[in-house]
Amino acid sequence: MSDTPSPTSSPLFLPLREQSLLRHLSEGTPPDTPLEQAGLLVAMLCRRQRPPATQLQRLLHDACALFAADDGPAAQAQLAASAGQDARALEAWLGVLAAQDVLLAPDEVMEAVLAASPDAYPGADFQAACRITLEEHTIHFPATSLAEGDDEDAGNDEQTTHATQHNGLFTSEQARVLRAIAANPDELIDLQAYAGTGKGHLVLALLQARPGRYTYVAPTRGQVEAFRARLPADAGTRLLTQIEFANAIARHAAANGLTGGFVPTYRQSTLTLREAAARLGLPAIGARRPDQVLMIALDAINRWCASSAPSLQAWHFQRSLGAAQLEATPFIAAAEFVWRCMFDPVVQKGGCLRLDAGHIGKWLALRAVPLPVSLGMVLVDEAHDLSPAWKQLLATHAPGVVSLGDPHQRLSGRVQRWSSAKTLEMHQSVRQGRQVDALVNQSLALDDLGEPAPFVGASDRATGLRRYDDWSAVPSTGARLYGSLWRMLLEANELVARGARVHLHPASRQALLKEVDGPIDAWRSAAAGGPGQRWESFVQVCAKRGQADIPALFAGGFDAAALQRLLGQLVDADEASVVLCLAQHAKNLQFATVSMAPCCFDSGHDARALHSPVRAAYVAITRAQQQLWLPGDAMEQLQLSAQRHDRAVDERRRQRRLASGYPPPRR
Repeated sequence: MSDTPSPTSSPLFLPLREQSLLRHLSEGTPPDTPLEQAGLLVAMLCRRQRPPATQLQRLLHDACALFAADDGPAAQAQLAASAGQDARALEAWLGVLAAQDVLLAPDEVMEAVLAASPDAYPGADFQAACRITLEEHTIHFPATSLAEGDDEDAGNDEQTTHATQHNGLFTSEQARVLRAIAANPDELIDLQAYAGTGKGHLVLALLQARPGRYTYVAPTRGQVEAFRARLPADAGTRLLTQIEFANAIARHAAANGLTGGFVPTYRQSTLTLREAAARLGLPAIGARRPDQVLMIALDAINRWCASSAPSLQAWHFQRSLGAAQLEATPFIAAAEFVWRCMFDPVVQKGGCLRLDAGHIGKWLALRAVPLPVSLGMVLVDEAHDLSPAWKQLLATHAPGVVSLGDPHQRLSGRVQRWSSAKTLEMHQSVRQGRQVDALVNQSLALDDLGEPAPFVGASDRATGLRRYDDWSAVPSTGARLYGSLWRMLLEANELVARGARVHLHPASRQALLKEVDGPIDAWRSAAAGGPGQRWESFVQVCAKRGQADIPALFAGGFDAAALQRLLGQLVDADEASVVLCLAQHAKNLQFATVSMAPCCFDSGHDARALHSPVRAAYVAITRAQQQLWLPGDAMEQLQLSAQRHDRAVDERRRQRRLASGYPPPRR
């Protein structure tokens, strides 16, 4: 899906500044000029119901003429209001107006209009001046050549692309980035762009402008197919998932004799840990059985592949061995043996050990395998989640790489910067209006990535910011986002029971299936008179978070059979009236209406949760196009959640240091 939504109608802009509306709310006085007085009158009308645009345009013209002729009394009579309201009231006004697709004019437009004609409404010229987010731009692409003789599928020719130009609607930032990519076709470009700023729109423009020149790589099949659907069937552009990309590089390396004959492509294990350990001949270490040694080794390998370390180190084992403070040397040797087996064609025959894109990238990087030049410039979406090994490989790619990412959408850890790249940034949203600017920037300020540049909403998008006191006030359609897995389950069960057409996001569904057996089994054991510690612990955790109704769900009979019935009643996304999703899984989604449950902000209680609650909230906040609903104390709770998360991170670090043999700090 393109990052640039196409609204069904253009919003109506009122000739009224926020500062004038705030003064009216706080002091009860109308604006000084007839033009803004007319804007305020129409704003008061639209808060109740928006008439057709033609009627509002006529009303603005007539009201402005009336107030100009009357010189004061009419405005005082029509616009009198009680004083004493504050910025929260202003936010509520703007939210209601945006829900009616009505916006206040940008300040820069109002300043020019008031200077030229404060007593007359400019009409269509005024409305056109307010729609300034997207403008027509022409992007020139110089002639380039691309060698194609470096893999088994290509000939020995050199493909030459002629100079072209591409016309389209872009923000000034998007046009600047496109021109930089076009002018530097062989460079490494690191584009850091906030959510909704149009990264997908840029990719689509590049693919359409020069189809054979780029290879697009995205994490998921859905992202790839969204672009494929918008390109001509004969475009010939390579669109690959990260797994497909890793497989292609591995096949290229094997064809060029760089892998010893083995093609290390993505595969799942077909064996249990016990069976795999037996096939490998892995010995026990101390009291650890061979299957336990294999589990420890695979966990350490995964951490190593996510790091820039050239070899396995003791700290890669801290998560598995830290509490016991065991000597890591024999486990390092075991993991090195397992790593060699992962890329042994005899061992891997039949699928003994799992290989994913991270493993393949690390293995290729250790061998300094070059990417085939025939890929052209590689466009990597969500590059903030790339491992250091893949960045090492991509950085040497001669035809260039465009890294498209947002460090604030990396849910855990920090983005490793490219060692040498041309850095570009985009801050101007094309998905959300300026009504959410303050909220998004508050969430960015709570992140730990330094001083962020400000997020800027689009002047011609109406995104109503609505605050609720009770969750029952939010719309029953659109997307509902959660910070608690159990709150999402409870509401899914309730909504389905009421006959709603509910879709559960696949990643959130998978997380639910992974965790739900815990409370179901704990209640079954306690109800049967067995050990009740696990159930009591679950009840205490829920009570601490103000979720006492969640244990009642399981105690009331929600078991494995009830779960299967619930899952069977869910519908596909295109048939749903409401979509349920955990906040951290909302990346790459956008909805007209998004309602964020209180648990999106009151989180960070679980010490096991590695993702940042601030970044998850930022991802969720930036999904809404037309309406965003959130609790009144959202940011206060998010700040507390950030503090809880920081304390949990510090505690995990302390435990790792102690487990690694560091003495405790002196007090």
